[in-house]
Amino acid sequence: MRRGLSEATKRVDRWLDRVFFAAWEVSVLAIPTLWFLLFATPRAAVSLSSRTALAASAVAVGTFRGGHVRTGSWPRPGHLPTLPIRSAYYSLVVGGTALLGAFAQTELGAFWPGVIVPAVVGVGALALLPLVLVGTERVARLTI
Repeated sequence: MRRGLSEATKRVDRWLDRVFFAAWEVSVLAIPTLWFLLFATPRAAVSLSSRTALAASAVAVGTFRGGHVRTGSWPRPGHLPTLPIRSAYYSLVVGGTALLGAFAQTELGAFWPGVIVPAVVGVGALALLPLVLVGTERVARLTI
């Protein structure tokens, strides 16, 4: 019994480690978008949705990269050839879902769409990142 608990603890520890570093990666690579979100209105709705988008993105990237949920082959955090694509993609996901969540929040007049929309749409969009990387690589190899 004790051995099973220790293995479960190790798995959770590895997952938390991946989520921690994914939070760092997503936050740093999405800095330009986060800066623009500082000036978006309505402030309270954008703030709630952007924080939700960041948190959900960190959990999704850590979970997908660790293979806990299989979505394809994820690049390691320091993989330089995919850095520009990951930066643009993370920025689009965080910014797009933050604005979409803020819009849903103001249209429905409740706070919960500002949490649900960025979390669900963001995780779904991030699950597609391996496909986007493969497609970009194929396009980059085409010659005229």
